[in-house]
Amino acid sequence: MERKKSKTNLLQKFAEKFKKKKRSKSASMSRERGSEMSRRPRRPSRSASKTKVSGGNKEGGSPNASAETKSKIDLMEVTAKGIKSKESKEKKSSGKKKKEKENLPTPTKTPSTMALRRTDSQMEVSQNNRCVERQMKIWIDSLEKMDIRKVLETEYDGIEKMKAEAEKCQVFEKKLDQCSSEFIELLDANRVKGGGENKDFFYHGSVLNCLTTPPKTTVLAQLPLIDNAESLEAFWLMVAAQKIQRIYVLAGEEEFDKRQLSDYFPDDFKEHKTIRVNHRKTLPKTDDQLNNQLYYEVVPKDCAEAPFCMVEICDFWEDGRVPVKDYGRIATTAASVFDSDIDADASCGIVSFYGAGRTGAFLVGALAIEKLRSGEQPNYKELGTCIRSQRPGAIEVLSQYIFSHTIGLTYGMKHCKDAGLKTRIEKIIAQFETFACAKMAEEEEEDSSSNATNTNTCE
Repeated sequence: MERKKSKTNLLQKFAEKFKKKKRSKSASMSRERGSEMSRRPRRPSRSASKTKVSGGNKEGGSPNASAETKSKIDLMEVTAKGIKSKESKEKKSSGKKKKEKENLPTPTKTPSTMALRRTDSQMEVSQNNRCVERQMKIWIDSLEKMDIRKVLETEYDGIEKMKAEAEKCQVFEKKLDQCSSEFIELLDANRVKGGGENKDFFYHGSVLNCLTTPPKTTVLAQLPLIDNAESLEAFWLMVAAQKIQRIYVLAGEEEFDKRQLSDYFPDDFKEHKTIRVNHRKTLPKTDDQLNNQLYYEVVPKDCAEAPFCMVEICDFWEDGRVPVKDYGRIATTAASVFDSDIDADASCGIVSFYGAGRTGAFLVGALAIEKLRSGEQPNYKELGTCIRSQRPGAIEVLSQYIFSHTIGLTYGMKHCKDAGLKTRIEKIIAQFETFACAKMAEEEEEDSSSNATNTNTCE
């Protein structure tokens, strides 16, 4: 019994010791935690609590519980405010970025794009030169094998026989007082016409559909009669109605002086009955500028639009003759007729005193250049027939038809790199020049003899 009691006492003592150790261990750990918590800096409250905690110390609730709920509410409020403010800031910043993007100027011509455009244009020029040179080789080969004099006389004989029927020129017969010559007819089918109130105006000009790709319209017309106010007005009505943006005036160096030129094309502002013409600027002829250029604003009355028209004075072609110099200048001017700098629905005009012989030959040369550019052989007989069928009297004499070949040949020689080919082209041009001058002398003799017979009959 004593042994059993001693054993139980020992066990009790051991259990009490174990409990004491456990309590001391837990107390030390709690003290360590408390000291760590006390060493930590206290977090300052970001916002005062706005909520009231119900059931605090009055109802026997612990103060710790009320503090915990209060801190939870404060934290929720703070985080909600932070999220809202963040969202509003993000919206404002995104709106500012959008505005900045909208206000930023879009670069139209950066150095890289300009360089690319230059290279593209250079590639186009080189490709055009290769195309022209290829066609020139074929053309020169065929010209060297043929009898130029015989072939051209035969071709022009067919063009010269093309006459206009009187039945197709009825309006022309009624308006002879507004025409420079009674021998150069005007077809009713393609004569220039206006629109609206001015649809019945008359002017001696023809609208031609040329053999180009894409098709482009060209107007061949006479210069207006200076002493006829109706003719002067009708000329500018034609410009507005046909949307003519460029006019080539073919004349000689001494064909009209400055005073006469201002009668045709005013230096300042000119008002007619139904149209106003305003001279804006003049570009004089220089080494780089081949011809004098006059810029006009053509404004029909009661019309909102004010189209511009450039008048180019080409003083290299005298009446009744063919040029014997400035072949490069003439070829370059002819090459600009079908340039792409005018609007697609616009047209160009070629005018002279009668608007037939010189204008037709000049247009044939321009069309031949356009054929070479597009990689085709210029068929002068086809081109001359096309122009003469739409404009009676165009390419009036054989010398003009011969010289139209010189325009195309000079342009082709300028765009060839092969020195041997250039030499061959120069020889062909010399043959055409000799032939044209000889024919021009014959035509002048015929004119003088016919004038002498006319004066004798009148006497």
